Amino acid sequence: MSTADLYRLTRLRDQHAAWTLLRADHAPAILGMLGRHFDRGTRRLPAPELFARLDADLQDLRDQGFDLPRTAQAYCADWVRAGFLLRRADSGSREETLEPTEATFAALNFVAGLTAGTSSVTESRLTTLSSQLQALARDSDPRTQTRLAALRAERDALDRQIEAVESGDFPVLDGVRAVERSVEILALAEEVPGDFARVRAELEGLNRELRARILDDDGNRGDTLGEVFRGVDLIGSSDAGRSFTGFYDMIIDPERSSQLDEWIEAVLSRPFAQSLSPEQRHRFRSLLTEMEEAGSEVHATMTSLSRSLRHFVQSRHYEEHRRLQRLLRSAQQHAVQAAPHRKPYDLLDLELVRIGMSIDSVAALQLHNPADDLVAEPVVSRPAGALDLADLRRIVRESEIDMDELFDNVAATLRTHGSATIGDVLREYPATQGLATAVGLLVLAVEHGSRMPGTEEIRWSSPSGSERVATVRRHLFDPTDPAFADRRRDT
Repeated sequence: MSTADLYRLTRLRDQHAAWTLLRADHAPAILGMLGRHFDRGTRRLPAPELFARLDADLQDLRDQGFDLPRTAQAYCADWVRAGFLLRRADSGSREETLEPTEATFAALNFVAGLTAGTSSVTESRLTTLSSQLQALARDSDPRTQTRLAALRAERDALDRQIEAVESGDFPVLDGVRAVERSVEILALAEEVPGDFARVRAELEGLNRELRARILDDDGNRGDTLGEVFRGVDLIGSSDAGRSFTGFYDMIIDPERSSQLDEWIEAVLSRPFAQSLSPEQRHRFRSLLTEMEEAGSEVHATMTSLSRSLRHFVQSRHYEEHRRLQRLLRSAQQHAVQAAPHRKPYDLLDLELVRIGMSIDSVAALQLHNPADDLVAEPVVSRPAGALDLADLRRIVRESEIDMDELFDNVAATLRTHGSATIGDVLREYPATQGLATAVGLLVLAVEHGSRMPGTEEIRWSSPSGSERVATVRRHLFDPTDPAFADRRRDT
């Protein structure tokens, strides 16, 4: 064993929440209660409901002699801080919800594997491994001859099976082996909630990373910022986003979903299904529904993060965050410079102004009246109108930079003059979107042009009609760039 492996395992022991949960003093009670209330199909619960359930469990455990003196709310607060539970705001109500994290699912699956009633070395598992290995070897083979030979061998095997079925001489899976395969399928399904939690954690981590890159990217190019301005969905195009999108598209495909439903009904109608427990049969029936619901929640999370990131950029909030970050770093640098000369406990002849939220008495608080949110006026139904494509395009242009229009404008200017800068394009084609047009041309110039010495003035009109002038670095658009050359040929 290498030293690197030892350090890696030591870091996992000290930092991974699943390992921490398994080493906790009350690990059996935590895993037992969370495994009971977040069983298959239940991914999150309103916080008050979970507190009530856990308080009842804790009272039962105390009656049996277990030392668990605290309330469910206190324990849940500790579990959130430890990374066992995830607290979220429910958009559909005013209550927050609690759900297990990826680490908790990993710990639950580990404990379930220790107490599983079937051996992991089964014929069904070997069949799954061999079929996946065969498919991988076949699909990754670039040679035509061997790939055709493999497909012909599969075709011959299918022909032999068809002949056996037509003659009535074919084997039928017996009850024991069929039950074994059913249990194997359910064991694979138990890993799905943990996979969903892992994907959601990856997407949220990517969202934080992209925001940090936007704040730290002070260069001229601004790759991340430019991609967001162009409308690129960085979260959806990430590895986790593409992987989940492929899974989600397969789940919501009507043909595939109907096939899965038919297969599940066929399995449950077989005689061996009577050997399954009622819980196992229920899990079979709800298998597709649970995956669809969980997939929809993760898809909604991914969509929400993408929209939030785009709004963060287009609303210019990142500029204020950048300014605050620069101020904090400047204060830290000054503190480092002053540290050798002043101690933290030295008296300073400075009068600091206290800022922050004011502290009021309880009597100053106003209670929320739910009746304030009730709509007293009757709801008026309006007839559906015809869709106006021009109006729809105008609404889209209010929130998105029309990059297609800018590409066409640059290509047309290059076709007329042979070369063009940002100012040349704006003189030929005024900015129809004001500042957004100028920003879009800057992005195109950085990506599809070359930096030239000096600066130039560019002009555009604001929505109110006022003329705006800005001095930017001079860029010359590349007339040989395929992005412009193709459009020039098309026109």
